Amino acid sequence: MKKIIIAIVVVVVVCGVGWGAFNRKDALYATGFDSSGQFSREWQIDEGVPGTVEYLSSGGFDDSGCVKISSTEKTSLAVKHKLTGLDQGRLYRFSARMKRDSVKDGRGAVLYLEPREGMEQPWNASEFAYGSGEWSEVYVDFVPDAAGEAVICCGLGFPWGTYNGGKASGTVWYDDVRVTPAPEEAIYAAESKYITLRLDRDKVTVSDAEIGKWLSNLDRVYEAYYDLVGGVPFGGKRLMLLTTPGIEPGYWALAGNPILWNSHVAVSKLLERTVEFDDWGFGILHEIGHVFNVGNSAWNWNDEIFANFRMSYALEVCDGTMSQRDICYRGADVINYYKIFYDETLGAGIPKMNGDALHYTFLRIKDRYGWGIFKRVFRELNTMDRAAMPELRTPYDKFLYFLSRVSEAAGADVLEETYTPEELKLIEQAFAEA
Repeated sequence: MKKIIIAIVVVVVVCGVGWGAFNRKDALYATGFDSSGQFSREWQIDEGVPGTVEYLSSGGFDDSGCVKISSTEKTSLAVKHKLTGLDQGRLYRFSARMKRDSVKDGRGAVLYLEPREGMEQPWNASEFAYGSGEWSEVYVDFVPDAAGEAVICCGLGFPWGTYNGGKASGTVWYDDVRVTPAPEEAIYAAESKYITLRLDRDKVTVSDAEIGKWLSNLDRVYEAYYDLVGGVPFGGKRLMLLTTPGIEPGYWALAGNPILWNSHVAVSKLLERTVEFDDWGFGILHEIGHVFNVGNSAWNWNDEIFANFRMSYALEVCDGTMSQRDICYRGADVINYYKIFYDETLGAGIPKMNGDALHYTFLRIKDRYGWGIFKRVFRELNTMDRAAMPELRTPYDKFLYFLSRVSEAAGADVLEETYTPEELKLIEQAFAEA
């Protein structure tokens, strides 16, 4: 693997040059890369990955100093600066000016936070920038870790594997880096008992009262999830819902704290549906469901299934509404949505692995034995010492183990009582072929 070459070009410092409309007001950290000494003292560089990092005394915005990152191979190469003394739980904005040439693949040229232990949301990023383009401003909003720290990264590519691979090639220049409290004029803020809302202000097209009603419904969902699984995420801290430009196409939202809401999806439309149809929002309910995957999860082979299963419980006990395919499902009627996928696969004799079809079969168990057995099982499994669990090598092993625990709680063999022999053969085949 090619090592990084660091080229520090002789710098000429001219006071005030390079800042332009960019200034230090209200910034907790700011740099125009106008000093090679400051850059070498304050910024770290990734090692052992393809590409080169160069400090340039000119060529930045307004011909100021800048940093150039380049690689002909796919890489996740970044310059990094550690921030300390931040308010844990407060929202900050990390912005920079960016210029690029022939950037392609992965997350392209991108700002992000270095994933570190203690971060409750490591996946946030700026808009992914590709191709070639002149200087423009990019940003990412973030919450620091529990120690009030964050490592900001100006990068080419992203270090973790993502939907599109993460890594990128090409050339990107960075200048005018700044970290400030998130700008109040750009962000709509609201809070409820369990939820903190931080949305792009221009996407909020409903009234404060209507937002308040929706948040009240989400609070009820939060309490229902707790009632089902017996625990709360993140030590019971409020969950933040945050719009962001830095999510791959096709992802509606990502779980964590904050829960990231893709600003390119129909945010305004969902908020308007909460008013017109009392639609509580499938995507948001689903992501909140994910964060209630608390405690031991060694038994859980697919949390996409269980996030939705938790949602089914909440909708039923709260008499809530969610919509899919422009159809609203209220309360326990949500089973009719999941039956669509059962009918298309297992119900049609097709051994296709489909989480929604399995979800439907779990709801059949619920209809026969009630939610109480699942409450008991989730509490037992989530608090179990992993060392006390049997060896579960495959997702199918985990499926059988989960239903064996459900059978214990029900006092009956739920496989025998609620599945036909033909269904079980199809499910086993589907797991084997997945």
